Amino acid sequence: MGLVDRVWPGIEGQADQIAEAACDLADAVSGYGWSAAAADDALVAIDTLTIALAQIAPDVREALAAVTVATATARRHLGLPVDSEAEPESTTTATASGAPGPRAGRQPRRRGLGPGFQGIR
Repeated sequence: MGLVDRVWPGIEGQADQIAEAACDLADAVSGYGWSAAAADDALVAIDTLTIALAQIAPDVREALAAVTVATATARRHLGLPVDSEAEPESTTTATASGAPGPRAGRQPRRRGLGPGFQGIR
């Protein structure tokens, strides 16, 4: 896939909103701390962004494999269920080497409406 000069309308704005929301979240938790649900949601967001960024190129996917392993490790340390379903393809060896299996008892999150979605008319 690679980086391109032209992207789908709104992609850069959405990426900017995600970065801004991450900064707001970091500021908000600095005084209060994390709940299990909030930590799990943040880790799901990291995994989802990792999957999206991994589509750029194989070498990017390979570099981001460490992020997926790190979020699975963080989940284990926090006592949260580990979701191996969100891992990019190149991390399957990490899963086979000891990462826990899929999360149980939770519905998978919706991953967006797809690249061709143009809204309801």
